[in-house]
Amino acid sequence: MPDQALQAFIDHGTVSRTVDANVSEAEGVYSALEKLGIDWEEVGKQLELEGVDSFKKSFDSLLVSLQEKGNSLKMASV
Repeated sequence: MPDQALQAFIDHGTVSRTVDANVSEAEGVYSALEKLGIDWEEVGKQLELEGVDSFKKSFDSLLVSLQEKGNSLKMASV
C-alpha cells in the first residue's frame, strides 16, 4: 500500500462495513453528478490508471530497496 494512502487512512479512515450503507443516497449523488455531465466510465478508467500507476511505483520502490539490501548483505559477507 502506498505510504500516502496509508497515511490518509490513519488520518481520517474508519474500519466499518460501508459498501451497502446509504445506497439510496449514493444513487441520488450518482444521478446528480451524471446530470452535470460526469462520465462515470471515464472517471473509472482514470482512477484505475492512477491507482495502478501509484501501486506500481510503490512496488518498484520496494524492489529497489530489496535489491539494495541484498547487495549490501553480499558486500558484508565478502
